[in-house]
Amino acid sequence: MVTIIRRGISGSLFCFLFTLAACAAPSLAQDVTCVFIAPSDPLAAGDRASLWLYCMNNSDKEVRETFEPRLNAQLVSPSGTLTTVLDLDSADVGKEFTIGPGTFRKEQYFFKVPAVPGAVSLAINNYNQIAIRVTVPSPTTQHETTTAPPFAPASKGPGSAMAKFFDNRFPFLSPYEPIYFLLGTYPAAEFQFSLKYQIFNLPKSYSVLNNFYFGYTQTSYWDLISSDPSFFDTSYKPSLFAYFPDLLSRHDQSIQLDLQGGAEHESNGRGGTMERSIYTAYLQPTVTFGRPGHLQLAFQPRAWTYFLVGHNNPDIAAYRGYVDLRAFLTLKNDPDSWKNFQIETRFRIGDGGAHPGIQIDGRYKIPVLFNPTLQVQYFEGYGQTLRQYNQEAHGLRVGLCLWYWPDYPAPLAAK
Repeated sequence: MVTIIRRGISGSLFCFLFTLAACAAPSLAQDVTCVFIAPSDPLAAGDRASLWLYCMNNSDKEVRETFEPRLNAQLVSPSGTLTTVLDLDSADVGKEFTIGPGTFRKEQYFFKVPAVPGAVSLAINNYNQIAIRVTVPSPTTQHETTTAPPFAPASKGPGSAMAKFFDNRFPFLSPYEPIYFLLGTYPAAEFQFSLKYQIFNLPKSYSVLNNFYFGYTQTSYWDLISSDPSFFDTSYKPSLFAYFPDLLSRHDQSIQLDLQGGAEHESNGRGGTMERSIYTAYLQPTVTFGRPGHLQLAFQPRAWTYFLVGHNNPDIAAYRGYVDLRAFLTLKNDPDSWKNFQIETRFRIGDGGAHPGIQIDGRYKIPVLFNPTLQVQYFEGYGQTLRQYNQEAHGLRVGLCLWYWPDYPAPLAAK
């Protein structure tokens, strides 16, 4: 963590520095001037550093403010320009604060320090521009001093190359469900592709709308190893949901509660008698125990109701039921460490306690070459595919996973 104002700095010196920075800074409200203060010490590349936003009330009345949860910014260096995002301290997201007349309030924002050594200019949208200095530690030093950033589900952090790609080029687009390609029992190939998009990026007055996302997940089963390599079944799942992270969390982040809810369509697009389709509305809390960089245990139940069911699958509730439970045992350490793995289980049972289905995924990240993550998946029970919702099946497949939950730091969405 970066200390912006050193201990022992006098009030008069702070006011002088604040006044200089405020000359080019816009106001958060008509009577409030807000500026980011540049850090006094260099920042280490790869760290999750903090910046402080100081807001001065220049009026003779109290002012109530809610700070924006996310701020877009551009990092300008001799090698080019990168897009980044500053995230408000999760404990203050959505809170309204009172700034007394003639006083100020400071708020802490976090961002990922890029690997661009030397002087860098950080231009924060709708705020001022500051200069920072970035140092790139040696591999030995980085391994010894870098600590894991705070945990947030479904995020776009530095845990994978894919997450970095989206974070740098598409700041409002990010992975959603795990992305993988597997081979094994019939139908031989299974692959999944999943993204989410943050719909709004609005000022603080409408900040609750920034929690809304559009998601799309496609899961396909492909009869690849045969004389007629056709697709066996595909589930297309567009969704609209709201995601609220850190509704409850301890200061040391050893316990965290997140909440997601929305509506989802799922169909296989087969047409005719093979067509399967449902519309559901769902609520999904996630409770996580354990700090980032350590062993974490998470439980993610999802409860739903059907508000439209296709005519070819009117009895799907008898096989899929109205609730399922996912559990995750995860260790995500330094990306170059051998200590990165996850065991995920998903259990679902039909209405009336019959027709169970369980899926177990094991993932292990190998820190060599392009850092592949090996994935092994086993399924037993009903509903392996949407086409087979009322049939019992089993499957064992092995392959590569490009992204899986959780990835951190702070998300755009569920992740």
